[in-house]
Amino acid sequence: MGATTTELTPTEERIVARAREFELGPLLRLLEAEGYPPGHILFESNPEPVSPAAFVEAVTFHRSPLRRVVVTLNLGLLGANALLPSYFLEVAEQCPQPESFFDFIRFFDHRLLEGFARALYPEHDSALVGDWERTKGFYFRMLGVGSVTTLQWFFQLYFPELRVWVSRSAFRDITRGHEVRTGTSPLDGTAVLGDSYTSESAGFQVELHAEEETDARGRGWPEVVEHRLHEILLPLLAPARVRLEVGLTVAAHAVWARLAQRGYLGYERLHGGTLLGHRVVIFLGNTAEPPRPRAAPSPGGRRDAA
Repeated sequence: MGATTTELTPTEERIVARAREFELGPLLRLLEAEGYPPGHILFESNPEPVSPAAFVEAVTFHRSPLRRVVVTLNLGLLGANALLPSYFLEVAEQCPQPESFFDFIRFFDHRLLEGFARALYPEHDSALVGDWERTKGFYFRMLGVGSVTTLQWFFQLYFPELRVWVSRSAFRDITRGHEVRTGTSPLDGTAVLGDSYTSESAGFQVELHAEEETDARGRGWPEVVEHRLHEILLPLLAPARVRLEVGLTVAAHAVWARLAQRGYLGYERLHGGTLLGHRVVIFLGNTAEPPRPRAAPSPGGRRDAA
């Protein structure tokens, strides 16, 4: 018997009310945080003949005989376009107790849907993949990031709120500190005149575009992009040793530039300016270089000036 509304916690009430808005992965993580391990989560398919738009149909919490939660999905043996032949449903309708037959089917239904969830989110199953982060790193290195298409997919994955463009670019390198040597040098392109020389290396330019200067939580996009870049993306890109320039362009600014300890010089809007959109370089260098520690983004869209 399902728990009544008064027996549910405030979080459980919100889960029940907004069940159809969830994706399966975030829902499972939230249920685990609420004290429902995988062994206390049951899956069942929605028996409705019409396929709804949402993947998660309902979430039901139970207190007796055991504390558990039932997740109803629009997939499985009893759902629309299911693999179960219609013959079984006809037999069930003719049975004096069809619910017993459906309970029998739900046993296999749960096993199939549970296996589907484990395959879809292997990071939740330590028995399937011992160290998920290490395994993910192996697969990512096999994929390779030396192409425009891969970097486009990679940055769009971690910046879904922004538009992303990736293109190849040449980077200028200056090598200094060569010692002075006397004698002759052949003019064949291998000699260096002076204590430094300039060369070009191949790399990628990543452009992020935001319509507004703050995200949905009121945090400035430069700080959000910088935080995600140094905390998530650069550690993954470090083994590839990629030359990279990451720029952020914001189309509309609501805050004027001012002389203060916090701010982005050249990025914030100036009085009397006519150009629409402002660009700031978030990162320029080699991904193999250890990044500086960054503070988490805070509301207000400001950071200490370098």
